[in-house]
Amino acid sequence: MRKEKEDFYQKATIRLMRQIDTMNMSPGDRHAAKKLVLLFRNRFKDHDVKMATFGPDLNYDISMFTYDSDGFCKASSCTFQKMHNPRDWQLMYINELWTFGPHHYLMHIPSKQVFDLTADQYTNVGIEVPYHMGYPVELNQAERQSANRFAAAIIANNKQNG
Repeated sequence: MRKEKEDFYQKATIRLMRQIDTMNMSPGDRHAAKKLVLLFRNRFKDHDVKMATFGPDLNYDISMFTYDSDGFCKASSCTFQKMHNPRDWQLMYINELWTFGPHHYLMHIPSKQVFDLTADQYTNVGIEVPYHMGYPVELNQAERQSANRFAAAIIANNKQNG
């Protein structure tokens, strides 16, 4: 079963990379976006990054995360937006009215495409994300804490792993 999830995860990562090719980006922006996608998707798998992002002091039980991208929607979307040409990305939010919400994702403004770094946390179990329920959102400082911890963890993890 784990092998099936790994294959699904890899295919979802490849789909994100291919989607970037369809967006209205300069070659440099496209390359930078792909590097971030690979970095984030690789770090979603790392226990230390999960602990740094969600930690036991944050009332998250990461043992409940059974899929690598589980729980990372807000942290990764917010971090991606900040690190990759923020004017071109809008943070979007689906609230708790959705049975499986809340959920955060990005809208690439120039191409008007949904870009969801963690959609596979739902689609791997057959749940389609209702993007039509989403709306633009700005996070306050407290809401950005998981994104700040995620960014710090991936930077620290990159330095540690060379």
